[in-house]
Amino acid sequence: MGSRPLTGPASAERPDLWQLRFSGSRQLVDASEPLFEPALSVARVRAGDGSEDWILEAQFDGEPVAAPIEAGLAVAARAIGVPAPSVEIARLEPRDWLAENRAALTEIAAGRFRIVPEHRRSAAPPSHLLDLHVDAGPAFGSGRHETTQSCLRLLEEIARTRRPRRILDLGAGSGILALAAAQLWKRRVVATDIDPVAVRTARRNAARNGCLPRIDARCGSGLDPVRRERPFDLVVANILAGPLAELAPELRGAVARRGQLILSGILSSQENRVLSRYRAAGFRLERRLVRGSWSSYRLRLR
Repeated sequence: MGSRPLTGPASAERPDLWQLRFSGSRQLVDASEPLFEPALSVARVRAGDGSEDWILEAQFDGEPVAAPIEAGLAVAARAIGVPAPSVEIARLEPRDWLAENRAALTEIAAGRFRIVPEHRRSAAPPSHLLDLHVDAGPAFGSGRHETTQSCLRLLEEIARTRRPRRILDLGAGSGILALAAAQLWKRRVVATDIDPVAVRTARRNAARNGCLPRIDARCGSGLDPVRRERPFDLVVANILAGPLAELAPELRGAVARRGQLILSGILSSQENRVLSRYRAAGFRLERRLVRGSWSSYRLRLR
């Protein structure tokens, strides 16, 4: 996750968990999300009190420094034309969050796929779906986020009419999308991530799914790990709007002529910025999926 400039010191042995919470309009909550990049997790839910407000809760390892967050919220609120929200910060009692989260996770269906947490593997009933046995660990990609599920749906749609031979999962995290592509097409998939922990997690998940020979997991920034192997018939990139917008010119060179590109990790409020960069790079939008506040796209290189 990188450095955490908005938090104070924390124990190296056990996370010192703190929660920051505020409520406001959905537009404000969406616009403020980049402020919480240092957080361990961010959740957004409807207030549920009959109002139109949403609540954002972010958890940090170490006490978050309130001043820069409040200043950023004030700027976002002023740009939208709403009052700046009040921020609540509280320390969370020590609990075994990993054990609790695992106990709450069960298998879920996503189109042709069934995502089975590794700790539920022996208890999962038989299914006609394609199983993905995943333990995300510290990497992104448990299969429960809207962006991951949209990417799985877009991969499934592509599989109805095409059989890409060269496939890249850029920013692979746990490797769940690379595993899905390998299951669909029985092809070798290159899975890259800037985080070595994510790369190790992707390799472990490939072994869990019997796909280790098909998943080529590599560590590196952007397209550096595949400079000598492009272009690809299909590239999947489920990361964030900022890096996606910056990568548009490079991805034009990484996608084969008339190849396809799946983009995800984009808030609906960030769509215009991202899509304008890819249209300028020569891509045509073929499909748009929206789940919650997140948009995902299937594009084709003209």
